[in-house]
Amino acid sequence: MDWNQIKSEYIAGGTSYRKLADKYKNDGVTLSALRRIAIKENWVGLREQAVIETNTKMIEDVSTKNASHAQKILDVADKLLDKISESLDNLPALTSQSIKNFTSALKDLKEIKGIKSDADMREQEARINKLMKDAREDISEDEDAYTGVLLLPPIMEMTAPPEEDSDGT
Repeated sequence: MDWNQIKSEYIAGGTSYRKLADKYKNDGVTLSALRRIAIKENWVGLREQAVIETNTKMIEDVSTKNASHAQKILDVADKLLDKISESLDNLPALTSQSIKNFTSALKDLKEIKGIKSDADMREQEARINKLMKDAREDISEDEDAYTGVLLLPPIMEMTAPPEEDSDGT
């Protein structure tokens, strides 16, 4: 019996020990023997590892593909920017419509390339600073609510009850 073939089928997924034992019963494979070997060789762990490796490979492939697409977009944006620059150099005069078209195209390219203006950067920094200030205020308010001194009664040693006086008090 080729246990490596059975092991490979299990690790590849989509089947169980019972189904494999049924499939190979004519070859003398019993469920108990299959389980014993599978436990000894950690087939479940190997299947989990194969799933993780497959998922990792899939994520890497998708990530590479997305990065490639993003790079193509940036390359096209660079070419378009070059064409705009050439057009500006070759135009005898700019009309208000051509200025609007160029400006619109440049705004789109700026967005594609992720370029922010100074005003956008200042606004973003102001938002971040406000969020940080609010967070600090929230923390200080919480600290004020929980700070202070808590007075506890003194702890007395209670090893034996106090002795009574001879008069019964």
